Amino acid sequence: MLSETKQLLDLQQADVRLLDLIVHLDRLADHRCQLEDRIAQERANVASLRDALQRSDLESRARNLEVDELDMHIRAYQDRLDKGIISFKEMEDLRVKIVSEKVRIGRLEDEALDLMATVEAARAHLAQAQSDLVPREEHLQAQVAAAMRETRETEEGSLAQLRNERVALASAMAPYLLAQYEALRATLSNPVAAVQHGTCGGCKIRVSANTAERVRAGREIVTCEHCSRILFVL
Repeated sequence: MLSETKQLLDLQQADVRLLDLIVHLDRLADHRCQLEDRIAQERANVASLRDALQRSDLESRARNLEVDELDMHIRAYQDRLDKGIISFKEMEDLRVKIVSEKVRIGRLEDEALDLMATVEAARAHLAQAQSDLVPREEHLQAQVAAAMRETRETEEGSLAQLRNERVALASAMAPYLLAQYEALRATLSNPVAAVQHGTCGGCKIRVSANTAERVRAGREIVTCEHCSRILFVL
């Protein structure tokens, strides 16, 4: 194999490994984002339960206040009925109001009791959710830390080493050859391809007999007449 072709193959292999590492780093970043989204969602769920408890508690307090105010009205009506000097019509009106308000207060008291039960259930649910959140968040945070650690180690280790290796390989090549390779790599994932059974391993199209013979001779850089990839034989 021509020495220049070997250089090109080495460079392409380095680029493939670099791309694999970059894809791996992208997946780590995506995984980390997913973990952080899960943590945010877990916290949001607890916050939602807390908000629901606050709303139920406020509604329960408001309903109890209505009951108290209505009870005061009933007592005032009854006191006026018992002690006041009023006409028969006013007496009848007060009795109707008292009956009506007692019906209303009975309904409000039932609602208040239901709301109190709702508040207690919501408080217990929130307490359980807050308790469960701690180990779940710790587990997720540990996975985030592991992803960050692997990312850092990959970037500072394998990725940096490969980039240095690529710089060394590229600097050892003839400028015209490197330029040709880089131009091909801008559009092709494998600028250097093997010829097998007379076919270009890149575009999968049969090359001419003359091209195949020149590649086998290994005396010059030969390109595919169809895709312009640099060719070699195994």
